[in-house]
Amino acid sequence: MLKKLLFIIVLISYTIQSQNYVKGTLDPAQDYSWIVLYQLKGAKQLYIKNVTIENGEFSIDFPENTPKGMYRLMYKQQNDGFIDFIYNNESVTLKFDPENPSETVEFLTSEENQQYAKYLFESANWQQELGSYQISFFNIEDETERENLQNSYIKSLHNFNENQTNFEGKTEGKLANNYIKASRKYYSPNLIQTPQEYLNSEKLHYFDFINFEDEELINSTFLSGKVTDYVFYLNGSDDVQVQNLLYKNAVDEVLRRIQNVNLQSKILTMLLYNFAQIENTILIDFIIDNYYNNLPEEVKNKTIINEVQEKVKLAIGKLAPEITWEENGVTKKLSELDIAENYIVVFWSTSCSHCLVEIPQLYEFIKDEPNIHVIAIALENDDIGLKEHTINFRKWTNILGLNKWHNTIAVDYQITSTPTYFVLDKTKIIIAKPEFFRDTKAFFED
Repeated sequence: MLKKLLFIIVLISYTIQSQNYVKGTLDPAQDYSWIVLYQLKGAKQLYIKNVTIENGEFSIDFPENTPKGMYRLMYKQQNDGFIDFIYNNESVTLKFDPENPSETVEFLTSEENQQYAKYLFESANWQQELGSYQISFFNIEDETERENLQNSYIKSLHNFNENQTNFEGKTEGKLANNYIKASRKYYSPNLIQTPQEYLNSEKLHYFDFINFEDEELINSTFLSGKVTDYVFYLNGSDDVQVQNLLYKNAVDEVLRRIQNVNLQSKILTMLLYNFAQIENTILIDFIIDNYYNNLPEEVKNKTIINEVQEKVKLAIGKLAPEITWEENGVTKKLSELDIAENYIVVFWSTSCSHCLVEIPQLYEFIKDEPNIHVIAIALENDDIGLKEHTINFRKWTNILGLNKWHNTIAVDYQITSTPTYFVLDKTKIIIAKPEFFRDTKAFFED
């Protein structure tokens, strides 16, 4: 009986000691007080745990049966206040400077993370060197110098490929190997003659080493990151129509390569939110009509579509939300107004100092413009201030928006600050969203 009890005690002790964890040191510690552990899955961050940071140190135990994959430690919301690492059923210890995490992170334990971090560092250096040869080649006309650059490039390319192959061999059988193989970058055997040819080559070979069927990549943020870079950073033009065509072609190319419907859904969702962020309603409609609506019902999410469309309902090119008010006992609607070629909807408040400067300026600028009409919504808690000020704005439509930020019109127009301006055309389509009065004035003077 005593032997059995001793065995149980030893077994429990071993179980406790064998629990995996991630420990870290912020050096210097500074004043960071908390850190959150997330799993990076698909295009999402899944919350795991959060702990306090004491004297620059923290420790987080992984819950039992934590799946392997890429994880993130976040200690501040903005900029680059996070560290990503691989969890593969082993504890991880690291230290970093919280003001420059990606450049200073050092993995003290976890050979897998040590190898992956070393790969990222060395690969970036090789790519920077190869890129510098290519840029110099574009700008040099002397044939001897160009030949010397070519020879240096070929030698550097050989070292780059050798370095890549070595890291793939060292991490064989490890999770890091999936990311390292997919990170391999294509380079032309010889320097490319023109920038346009180089850009064409980048696009053509961008996905050469990425396996869209790799479950480890599918279950991480790796693929969504690669797709984001391809769609938004390899396709640029100052012409809006050309830019949208480049975006469409890029989306077509990405979806051509993805056969897994679950991955298609994840990538399309990520793209929809990204295009919503830049208020590109043309691409949102393109993705929904040509791809998202064609997905099997079990991988579609109507909530996502509603959220995306809600985010861009005030985008340029959209019909302005309806505004209804009472005027001399008669119900009026924005949609029914037909008294000008352009309308300015401005949200302001008599308690806003900026408004008390800008709104009179707007009135002086607009008062003798018969083709521009202003609908001014004053967000107030009562009507005292409005009565005092609007006596000077007789040529406008003045609307009292009681309950201030909670006013139904303000909520519909997502107002979080005053003054906020919307410029509409005759049909009430939003054609501009100036930030200040001077921007509003410049819009009409251009």
